[in-house]
Amino acid sequence: MTYQNRGSRNLCTDATSAFRKLLTKTGRPPSLDEVAAALEIPPETLASVFRNEAHLMEMAIESALLRLHDRCIRATTVIDGADPMAQLKALADSYIDWAIDHPGVFLALHSPTLGALRKNARVTRFEQAVIALMQRLIARAQQDGLLAGRDDPGMLAELIRSFICGALHKAMLERLPGEKPGPGDLAEMRENLRLLLQRLTA
Repeated sequence: MTYQNRGSRNLCTDATSAFRKLLTKTGRPPSLDEVAAALEIPPETLASVFRNEAHLMEMAIESALLRLHDRCIRATTVIDGADPMAQLKALADSYIDWAIDHPGVFLALHSPTLGALRKNARVTRFEQAVIALMQRLIARAQQDGLLAGRDDPGMLAELIRSFICGALHKAMLERLPGEKPGPGDLAEMRENLRLLLQRLTA
């Protein structure tokens, strides 16, 4: 593969994709040399775009979270806006689907060694936008009398997110790096999520 005359944008996209694939496969952040080898390019070519391994990791995770944001927005916009609970369920399902498609990134964000990335506002701004959307849907459901209580939407959004992340984290850690949770795990996860949302409804 050659990047001559293709510009840095293609290299950036391919490098962040290769980073995520290697992260999923090995369960650890790959080095610049490993990513360069996967792309079959000299390490110095990669170094011309990324300052260091931390820079590449931030870019790779940020772009994955952008995909989370886009997926959740698309999922909610195809649902009738008059039904915020249906939109909330669609958003939660999209979060699960995204994590299954990006297990390396998901686990990295919740690992003791890389969890500091969650404090990087630039990296997590797209995930925060998803959580803000969840809060707005919960607030609308409250206004429409669809929820049983008047709990803070931010607290409820964090409860739902924590449930999803906890269930995903448990399912993924029970498998080897790169192995996805099975259909049974996902079905149970989605059913438990629906039970949680039902407990919140009026």
